Amino acid sequence: MKKVISLLCFSFLAGCSFIQMNRGDQSLQNQRLIEERDLNSAQDNLTAGSYVQAQKQYQTFQETYPRSNFFQASRIGQAQALEGQGKWVEAAAIYRDVVLKTRNLQPDIAAMALYRMSFCDEALGDDQKTVADLLDAQSLRNTLPLTVGHAEIPARLAAAYSRMGREKEAVQYLNEAEKGIAKIRAESDLSKLEKDWLAKTYYQMGSVTTNQLSPENFDSFVASQKFVQVYLLKTMELNDSRWSPKALKQLKTTYSELYLQVEAVKQNPSQQAHLGGALIGLIDRAELYKPVSGQTQNSYQIEFFTLTNEVRTKTERLLYQGHESMGLTEESKKLNSIKRSGRTKADALLPGEESSSIQSLPKKKAAPKAAEGVDPNL
Repeated sequence: MKKVISLLCFSFLAGCSFIQMNRGDQSLQNQRLIEERDLNSAQDNLTAGSYVQAQKQYQTFQETYPRSNFFQASRIGQAQALEGQGKWVEAAAIYRDVVLKTRNLQPDIAAMALYRMSFCDEALGDDQKTVADLLDAQSLRNTLPLTVGHAEIPARLAAAYSRMGREKEAVQYLNEAEKGIAKIRAESDLSKLEKDWLAKTYYQMGSVTTNQLSPENFDSFVASQKFVQVYLLKTMELNDSRWSPKALKQLKTTYSELYLQVEAVKQNPSQQAHLGGALIGLIDRAELYKPVSGQTQNSYQIEFFTLTNEVRTKTERLLYQGHESMGLTEESKKLNSIKRSGRTKADALLPGEESSSIQSLPKKKAAPKAAEGVDPNL
């Protein structure tokens, strides 16, 4: 009888223990759901551009849940909110600390912090650090989403190397970015990806800050844009309600800032001619992606190509208002010659740029040779 009672007591205690464990698991699960809810709310404000509000929410999260498994992830969100406010130094400091604290135990968090830190160093004008950040993040890319590790990081490396004048590496990473997009299409279950994943990825691949743009780095910036503006043009072409407007805004900002730099050096006609020629060359490359006759442009494309036409006209007006006193070289004359309506052919297409959109120009007939002994001017 005692043995039976002992067995019953053991069963009862075991049952109580099981119930307590279940209650404990349920409590942890409920806590996790609450934390995810608060993080999602902050993320929604971050995505909407409400950076101050998002920053406050992330800070409140950290004060409320100091031992949360999402604590370091919330710090990345906080740093992104600071980025949105242009507080690059503060954001970079947080990213750097996150990397130090998560590299061993949470390499996925560390990789994302390194990737985001590259945006800060780019905005601060330090391309050496930008490349170092991206290469470090790439070494951990297996912990990152495919779109970031195999497409966005290579594209941003291409832009950074281009600004540094290292075209070989730029082309190498641009090719890698294109292969990354192909890899994502081939290996991912597209039904499980967000429907706007391609537009978002293209936007991230092409988004470059103009924060440090100046006449001194104008050429290197334009060179990098020749590599990556195509991705913003592709984002607009996708006509995505969320990312196409962002791409249009980024391109409008870029071209407006470039024009202001050309306008700012009016006291130096030779430099103005050089910068203006480079800007017109960038517009020519962008217009290779203008839908050809018979194809319908969406509203984003219409607005962008209207802008480039206006920037071209204003730039040419700047260059030719003092034409006789400018003393252009033969090369500058070719760069700055007034462009007629219609397509122009690019010097060389970069990886990812389709040649099918370029209209072939009609071949000119050779002029008949003059007969011997006859003055060709008669």
